Amino acid sequence: MLRIAVPLLVLAVMISAISLVKTRYHSRSLFIKSEQLSLQAQELDIAWRHLQSDRAELARHARVTQIAKDQLSLVPAELPRTMYIPGKPSVLIQREGRP
Repeated sequence: MLRIAVPLLVLAVMISAISLVKTRYHSRSLFIKSEQLSLQAQELDIAWRHLQSDRAELARHARVTQIAKDQLSLVPAELPRTMYIPGKPSVLIQREGRP
């Protein structure tokens, strides 16, 4: 009985040791991947903040007004140039008042 038990125990210990090494290797690989993804998430967050800042700058009222004047030759509406059309309000205006 002892002759059979000792080799089986040695085999069980060897399988356990190999399993332990394999599990540790897999754990380290997952940890490295997790760190890489964390760094990538930080880089994407920084890029997102830059894009938000750029969008805010591009949508700034003074910039839009300047482009309208310089590139599109638009001018602000003046009271003498404004013409009011008598009649019923637009259908769109009536719909805005409804909930």
